[in-house]
Amino acid sequence: MPRRSRGGGSAGASSPQEEEEEEEEGASSEPETRPRPPPATPATAEEPAATAAGAEARAQLAINIRRMLAVEAERRGRIAERIGVQAEGPILTLEDTFCDIDDGSAKSQVARKVALGVSQSIVSLSSFAGRKRIRVCSGFVIRWNDSTSIGTILTSAALVRPPCGDDVRVEVFLPSGDISICQISMVDFHHNIALVEVTSNFKLQEAVILKYIIDKGDVLALGRSYEGGLLMCSRGEISNRASIFECSELLVSSCEITMAGTGGPLVNYNGHVVGINFFEENQTPFLSMAIVFKCLEHHQIFGRIIRPWIGFWFTSIQMVPLSHLEHIYRKFSDVDNGLYISNVAEGSPADIAGICQGDILMKCGGKFLSTAPEFGAILMDKCKETMEEYDQETNGDFSAKRITVEVAYTDP
Repeated sequence: MPRRSRGGGSAGASSPQEEEEEEEEGASSEPETRPRPPPATPATAEEPAATAAGAEARAQLAINIRRMLAVEAERRGRIAERIGVQAEGPILTLEDTFCDIDDGSAKSQVARKVALGVSQSIVSLSSFAGRKRIRVCSGFVIRWNDSTSIGTILTSAALVRPPCGDDVRVEVFLPSGDISICQISMVDFHHNIALVEVTSNFKLQEAVILKYIIDKGDVLALGRSYEGGLLMCSRGEISNRASIFECSELLVSSCEITMAGTGGPLVNYNGHVVGINFFEENQTPFLSMAIVFKCLEHHQIFGRIIRPWIGFWFTSIQMVPLSHLEHIYRKFSDVDNGLYISNVAEGSPADIAGICQGDILMKCGGKFLSTAPEFGAILMDKCKETMEEYDQETNGDFSAKRITVEVAYTDP
């Protein structure tokens, strides 16, 4: 090893080796008038004490490591409980990223170009209670106002769900790298959507949005991480599968995202946004932008989103297990589209109208149905039409008003 220089530096403690060398150099300049003492033998009396001290330090280090691991396990357990993730298996943290388009394949190259084209509309948002971070979501710009320099961002209502309180603060990581505090302007927990507004010194790019329902085709789920602002992307396709969530209008894609991708856009290979993503293990539920914009329209007109209570639960017949369809096909072998009625509440408008569990809803308002979002969109349009007629009469209180929807269904 190179020796450390002893010249030209500030004063400091020298090493034992340097002191020994200095003593040897000083001794060589004087004549030897007395014999050198014999070399000292290693001190055996101190060895047991040193060994015991080392063992004690190692034992304390092991205790500290076990304590740190226990604290980390407890922290991860609290996070899993808060966000509703089961503790079995690997636990995803709020900031886990995702990307499966870096394998060099031709399809990945196309996906990368699409993702980069949409990237300037994608943001990351984080909610805070004081200095404590609660949740992280993705989002995307749906509107930009040149006169006020304010951008409107669509994200998931999970960003502000409990335990967030009234003092929640939301920050947004913009594509420019700036982090700004934003204001919450709308929250709808049923459809799990929220709007936030942010002021920016730079014009924010609006996403290109399809306002009609897309229920098939190849898609990309996009998002952005809050730490570092990394762009995230997963490719997949829209599939005929059901989601575990209660919202009947949800569709599902085979894209696999993390919780940080909740609220991000689902886009087709033309770069058009077809839905907003939510996190679920092994698949990605999404809400069609057709439903999202009807919700925003309701909020703008009525100050809230109005949903009628019909009293039945439904799903697309294409998502119903084969075992449930066998008795239907015995009687109606040509039924390929429609909504399967999975349950009917006793005494509900559907029950009074004679609709039963196992029925297939074929038409609503004269329109054939193939997906749950189509039915949801028709109901929201009917609500809007009816409530606008009642608005002057009720001063916004629609709780006692009824709407009539004509439906056609099979009765197996």
